[in-house]
Amino acid sequence: MDPFAPLGRFVDFRGQKCGYSPGDTPDADCPADATWHIMWNTDGEVGLACDLHMAEARRFVFVDSHRVGPDCAMPGTLWDLDNQRCVYPDEPTVESAAAEQPANA
Repeated sequence: MDPFAPLGRFVDFRGQKCGYSPGDTPDADCPADATWHIMWNTDGEVGLACDLHMAEARRFVFVDSHRVGPDCAMPGTLWDLDNQRCVYPDEPTVESAAAEQPANA
C-alpha cells in the first residue's frame, strides 16, 4: 500500500462565475466568482452561485448543493450526494456518487 495520499491532478477552479443573471442577459450577469454548486433537479440540471446568490437560491427547492471544488468543472465528474461534493470517476468514493447525474455546470 502506498503511504502517500493520492493528490490527483491540479485543477484551477477559481474564476468560475456565478450563474445569476436577472433577465438572462449578459449585461446582467453577476461578476462574482462562484462559491456554490447547485443541483436544481433530478434531471441533473446544475448551476453555480456566489454566496450572495446562494442565499437567494435557498428560497427555492433544489436537490443538493456544496461548495465549489476542484472537480466541479471537470468533464465526466459525478455528484456525490452522500458526501455533498463532486467526484471524478477514478476516485475510491465513486460508489456512493449519483452515477447517472453528471455534475458539470
